[in-house]
Amino acid sequence: MKNGHNIASYFTGRKLILPFIIGLAMAAYFFLQDFDTEAYRNINWTTESSIWLIAAVFAIFSRLMSYAYRLIVLSNYEISWIRAVQIVVLWEFSSAISPGIVGGTAAALLLLAREKKIDSGKGTAIVLATSFLDVLFYVLAVPVLALWVSRVAVIPQSIGYLSDTSIWNYFITIYFLFLCWALLLGFGLFFRPKSIARFVLLFTKFHFLKRYRYQVLAWGNNLIAAANEFKTQRFSHWIKAFMGTILAWVSRFILVNCLILAFGNGTAVVEIFAKQLVMWAALMIPATPGAAGMAEWLFSGFMNEYFINAQVTNTAAFIWRLLSYWPYLFAGIVVFPVWYNATSSRKQ
Repeated sequence: MKNGHNIASYFTGRKLILPFIIGLAMAAYFFLQDFDTEAYRNINWTTESSIWLIAAVFAIFSRLMSYAYRLIVLSNYEISWIRAVQIVVLWEFSSAISPGIVGGTAAALLLLAREKKIDSGKGTAIVLATSFLDVLFYVLAVPVLALWVSRVAVIPQSIGYLSDTSIWNYFITIYFLFLCWALLLGFGLFFRPKSIARFVLLFTKFHFLKRYRYQVLAWGNNLIAAANEFKTQRFSHWIKAFMGTILAWVSRFILVNCLILAFGNGTAVVEIFAKQLVMWAALMIPATPGAAGMAEWLFSGFMNEYFINAQVTNTAAFIWRLLSYWPYLFAGIVVFPVWYNATSSRKQ
């Protein structure tokens, strides 16, 4: 694999053009539609509001450092804090310019391949482990929060042309797929990797899946390599990695809570968390980079009840994306040359 050439192609200025245009257009559309300056006069800005806005910024850093910690743990502490933060920023950049369901997996493999102490087998293991831990958090968080909040409190009556029934059915379908993926990946990583690889490969016998046979075969080989890496890991190793995962996801979700507390009325913390779990499932499907457009639309549909009017809701959605999406678009371009030059002398 020509790591240098391949990884450099992910982090060029022209990669920003399409995501920037689409993201800016969507942000402007939702922010400026029916724009009314009078809508802001009812906001009672206090010292507490400023504190919550600062807390929202802190949540961004907490998420970044939590993902970096997880990466350090999964690498058996062979990646430094500085390098881990750089990799996470570049990983998030790749996700920001890719459709939700694609994410930054391909770039992550190339990023880890340039680390001196991380061979291809360990790099693959780390990427698959992060995927497993993220999905594991999701499939566990949904039933836990379901004990606290009801379906009626979480699912809006309608979002545009979508009824509450269609939203619920879609969410259940996505959750079931995530559950199956977590079981399949978990069983393959820790118990029978070869059996799972062969099982998944069987599906490529269907005519419409034959063209994916090579990719599935490569995925199966990666799964086996990852399982071999994990054989010697202690249970405490996975507890630490999962704790990092939990903190990262809580930081991701608490950002919205902070914005609602700053601009609206967001005392229903668990309810808002549950709403974001449903939103996150929907954001896996959009074909636009970073789910631009869909993210703002869903935020308005799910969170409008916590704000005094639609204009303030759209403003909060804009700030949400400004803090959680836009920074990685530009940080990736800035961080990449620094990381690339530092790793060039370590591994070609």
